[in-house]
Amino acid sequence: LLERAGASLERSRCERDPEFGGGSPEPAAENLEDLIAVVTDDESDVDLGIANDGDADRIAVVTSERGYLDENLFFAALYDYLLEDASGAAVRTVSTTYLIDRIAEAHGETVREVPVGFKWVAEAMAEGDALVGGEESGGFTVRGHVREKDGVLMALLASAMHAAEPLDERVDRLLSEHGTVVQDKISVACPDDEKARVLSDLEAEIPDAVAGTDVEDINTADGFKLQLADGSWLLVRPSGTEPVLRVYAEASDEDRVEELLEAGEELVAPLV
Repeated sequence: LLERAGASLERSRCERDPEFGGGSPEPAAENLEDLIAVVTDDESDVDLGIANDGDADRIAVVTSERGYLDENLFFAALYDYLLEDASGAAVRTVSTTYLIDRIAEAHGETVREVPVGFKWVAEAMAEGDALVGGEESGGFTVRGHVREKDGVLMALLASAMHAAEPLDERVDRLLSEHGTVVQDKISVACPDDEKARVLSDLEAEIPDAVAGTDVEDINTADGFKLQLADGSWLLVRPSGTEPVLRVYAEASDEDRVEELLEAGEELVAPLV
């Protein structure tokens, strides 16, 4: 499809291989070092790198300046691009960036926050006829398309976005207009049969402040999301696929995110 649209392509790992070369089919930065090296090489004429997972429902994008493009930033760029010619709300999971909310507010739109899991995104999109839905793990879809994450469609939209305005420039503009966001997460080991008990114990231990900042609101749609007075947040939720609790944090800089993650780990680890 990209070639039919006039793009020049360099293919990598496109042959059939049920063992994925002995590596993980996860489109994470640590699995895409070769692609990142090619796209970020000053002497390379490659404009954009795109990778999908094994069933192509998720996407990773690589740009010349940023290398691996954080999925939250890709979601923000996608919503911004779609709003150029359409209108509508966005649906995001509790672990996805508030940058989506800032973009929506600037356009007079709304955001629906749902638990982690694309079934919740799809359900909310159907209920509210949302323009776009997504989650920070790299799954997205748009109105008028199947209500399931689609990495192939996102590859086409990423290319169209980049042709209209280089992705790095679009992301730079969005961060300049709406403020910088940084997000990261850690995992705390927790047996599956202990998760409910730990979360129950955590409810009684929720502090009034985290890392020196007051807790303004608590969202319990999926674990505990503490929204802080400075606009940052901390989320603790059980993984649905691994024997761990996920601790997420978002703030305006990396140091603050690290501080929040440390506070989150100190809050959760003693309860396991």
